[in-house]
Amino acid sequence: METLDSRTRAEASHRFAAATPWRRMMAITYESIILFGVIWFADYAFSAVTQFRGEPGPLRTAFQTFTTLVLAGYFGFFWSRGRHSLPMKTIGVRVLTADDQPLSLGRALLRFAAALSMPIAVLAAGTYGSGWFFLALPLPWVWCLIDRDHQSLYDRVARTRLVHDPRPVATRSVDV
Repeated sequence: METLDSRTRAEASHRFAAATPWRRMMAITYESIILFGVIWFADYAFSAVTQFRGEPGPLRTAFQTFTTLVLAGYFGFFWSRGRHSLPMKTIGVRVLTADDQPLSLGRALLRFAAALSMPIAVLAAGTYGSGWFFLALPLPWVWCLIDRDHQSLYDRVARTRLVHDPRPVATRSVDV
């Protein structure tokens, strides 16, 4: 016989349905539009301060590291502690842990690192190994089409879930 408390916990652990692949793709597209502006202004400021003009060398490595840190800060902030970016709020998605809890900053950064490292690994394998590896580039995102819970490969690695948040837009956000 199952107690009421354990039944309530089991129901609460799956109160949000997984985001559909279509909703996931719309969120990625909208987020990309917003990120264009964020990256443009951040990288412009870096270039203005350092006089970087794109030449190879240590300054290019610093530029790439800076851009990665800006992205890590953006996603780490908006994925952690129940916060949402504008695209996430508009499309109605949330990133939660596997047991439907808000992400800690560490878990959000782990998800970011997993999502960033997968295409980089495929590009490296395609460049330095066989060109056939390039065919695996969309695998982390295509994975959600074959996954039983519609989660991407990097969500599986980070033990997170992208879920549909059906609540009205005004009630989805935590005040930032």
